[in-house]
Amino acid sequence: MRNFAAVVVVILLVAVGVSRAEVIRYTDSQGVLHFVDDISKVPKKYRKQVENAESQGNLSVMDAAPASRTPLVRTALEQQNRSSGSANVEVFLTSWCGYCKKMVQFLNEKGIPYTAYDIEKDAAAARTYDELGGNGVPVVRVGSHIVHGYNPEAVMDYYNGGK
Repeated sequence: MRNFAAVVVVILLVAVGVSRAEVIRYTDSQGVLHFVDDISKVPKKYRKQVENAESQGNLSVMDAAPASRTPLVRTALEQQNRSSGSANVEVFLTSWCGYCKKMVQFLNEKGIPYTAYDIEKDAAAARTYDELGGNGVPVVRVGSHIVHGYNPEAVMDYYNGGK
């Protein structure tokens, strides 16, 4: 019985050590987001990003800037005032939506420039969302095409000129 208790304690200690594993995030020079579990797996030229992120605390996907270096969230009025040569991908989202975060992460990983609108904080964006037939988030507009929900394949098809 004593040996059994000792084995259980050892297993629990190992499990606690494993559960404390840290996930490290960095973006390479191509704008691709990488996740690793050990700082030694981060190439030396990207380690400064990790050090800066640790000093800033935890950041969510919503805090990360898109690969295009444009601001993540614009108001609909700001977008109307932009020049016509800008990217034609728009994401209508909410801050609490998990699939919205996945869509933003997908666009960032693929290096697709986009503009994100939080429909709970921007009345003009909420009106546009309603006009697009929004009945859930995310809603992605790629040019004249609308994608309802998390569907990265459809977004890529439209972005690449397909469908």
